[in-house]
Amino acid sequence: MEIKTRDRIVGGVFLGALAIILIPMLFDEAPGPALEIEPMAELDIERVPEIPLPNASSAESKRDELRQIVDEDGFLVEYGTRVGDVTIDENLDDSGYWAVQLGSFREEEKADALRRQLQDDGQRTWVSQAKIDGEIMTRVAVGPFNERGAAESFRDDAADRYEVDGLVVGYKP
Repeated sequence: MEIKTRDRIVGGVFLGALAIILIPMLFDEAPGPALEIEPMAELDIERVPEIPLPNASSAESKRDELRQIVDEDGFLVEYGTRVGDVTIDENLDDSGYWAVQLGSFREEEKADALRRQLQDDGQRTWVSQAKIDGEIMTRVAVGPFNERGAAESFRDDAADRYEVDGLVVGYKP
């Protein structure tokens, strides 16, 4: 096909499409009368009463109380445990529950490896972080135990089985 013929066909198709669109517009009826919309009536809206802000001095005093028991990194000052984690401590005998801390590691990978090994053996274990002498350590513990004797028995078994020196500690969720 020659270029002139192709251009004529494309031009004809274009003009035909244009005619199909524009010719019906010429024969359309005139639009009807404009539809008027009534204005909306004024609504009577009640003003919502202002909600009083909490007492700022109360919030500041609670903030100050919190700063006394939690350090800037989010660890309890008394136990060194991160806020929200289980608290375990050698001097926490009054809780009535005990746990066995099997390790405290600088590297989390070592703590996770010990935790996985204990879990594979069916032990109830957890990992928590604690700030000890300004350094963040990851601790691995098993428990809780309802009786101190049961915790001591597990510690002795763990010493042989996992070759670790466990420590019986108080447990507080």
